[in-house]
Amino acid sequence: MTDDFFACMGLPRRFDLDRAAIEGRYLELSRELHPDRFIGGSSAERRAALERSSALNEAYRGLRDPIRRAEHLCKLGGIDLDSDARSGGAPTPSQAFLVEMIEARELLAEATTPGEREALREKIEAAAEERLAAAAAALEGGMIRDAAEALVIHRYLRRFLDEIDGAQH
Repeated sequence: MTDDFFACMGLPRRFDLDRAAIEGRYLELSRELHPDRFIGGSSAERRAALERSSALNEAYRGLRDPIRRAEHLCKLGGIDLDSDARSGGAPTPSQAFLVEMIEARELLAEATTPGEREALREKIEAAAEERLAAAAAALEGGMIRDAAEALVIHRYLRRFLDEIDGAQH
């Protein structure tokens, strides 16, 4: 099979995909490629059917999640966000952004009430959504590098949201 989730599912390679179209295509292909349809085939046919079905499931999981879809488009465009920047991977956030994150962590450490933590959470959640929207716009415009930069910042913000949630318990 292919490492291209879009090709695997026969969908156009773009960020803006209708979730119902993804679901419909997955159901159609999963019926067609299900390993049970090849139960009477040779062991090679059964193995190939299982591999195709597995690849389809992976592609479906990758495309139904907008964040994973955006990251996959970056990877197809030559920037693997799970690799180091020196090897063509994730770009390094700006120094200014990293300073903002340090300051946000200090605010979290100083937050003494649930209301203060929730206000910080809402601010960071809004920033994360803005970065995802920026990544989507960049992808639609073919600007893979800009999308990758926005997605790296989105990852930082999502991890910080996890920290905020952990501090609330």
